[in-house]
Formats: sequence, C-alpha cells, structure tokens
Amino acid sequence: MEQDPEFLLLHSINDLSKHQTGISQRDLARAINLSLGMTNALVKRLSQKGLIMMQKVSARSMSYVLTPEGLNELARRTYRYLKGTMRKVVDYKEAIVSIAEDAAKRGVERLALLGRSDLDFIIEYAAHRAGLEYLALESAEDVPKGSFVFVSEEFADAVPGDVESVARIRELLSEVR
Repeated sequence: MEQDPEFLLLHSINDLSKHQTGISQRDLARAINLSLGMTNALVKRLSQKGLIMMQKVSARSMSYVLTPEGLNELARRTYRYLKGTMRKVVDYKEAIVSIAEDAAKRGVERLALLGRSDLDFIIEYAAHRAGLEYLALESAEDVPKGSFVFVSEEFADAVPGDVESVARIRELLSEVR
C-alpha cells in the first residue's frame, strides 16, 4: 500500500523529535526517502497548514515539532492507513483460504510455503482450516509429492519439482490488489 509523503513526514518528525532536537531537512529527506527539494516543499506545506512548527537550532538544523493539529492529523492518517492495511490482509486471507480449500478438494495433502513471507501466518491458518498439513520449507528440493506450494518472493524463480500446484506470492498479491 502506497503511503502519502505528508503522512511519512509527519510520522518522521514525530519520531525524530523524540530523540534529537536538531533535525536537518536532509535527515527528514533520508527518513522518508524523498529528495531534499520535495521534502522542503512538504515541510512548507505542513507548516502553512499549521501541522508543524519550526524553530532554528543552528545554522544547519531546525527543531520540528507537531502541533496539536499535527498530532490529530497523524492519528487520523495512521488510522486510515491501518484500516486500509487490514482490509488488504483480509483480502489476502480470503484468497489464500480459497486456494487452500480448492487444493484440499483436489486431494492435495499438504500446503507448503517455500521461503519466508510476511503472509506465512495466513498460509498456515488456511492449511489448518482446509484440513491440510502445513510445511515451512527453505529448499525446493524439500517439497514432498502431493503438496500445494506457495512460493515466496525470495524463491520467485524456483520451480519445485513434483508438486500438485504452485502459487507465487508476488503474483497472488498483484492479483488481489
């Protein structure tokens, strides 16, 4: 999910201001992975909106702090971001559960995850829900016959041999979006 740069800047200012008093715009640009010019424009925009206050600490650094309105805006955007993220997790869960249930109907005995994935807990849940054994594997050679395999992004080019079916997580995520 794409995050908006204002949200990232508000979040970074909130985090960085807790740990240091002098923050350069270069520090902020690095924290949010934007150019210095774009960061400068965002800082000006947030200041004009009354979401941040700035105070010069030295010739090269400023003290940035969120105003009460800025904190409220950060909370609103954080809530909206989390709500969208949870909606995506539910969509991914439904897609993976559907794949697992379909695999079980076709006689697959186990659901395997090849490699590491942030979705491992969903795949394990789907396996148990469909009555399938769940395996977390680190090598394509370890995939037992009769398995349905979810292939993580780190093994995107691996082709597990002698398996019932394969789902590539990268492709699955792009389909669900």
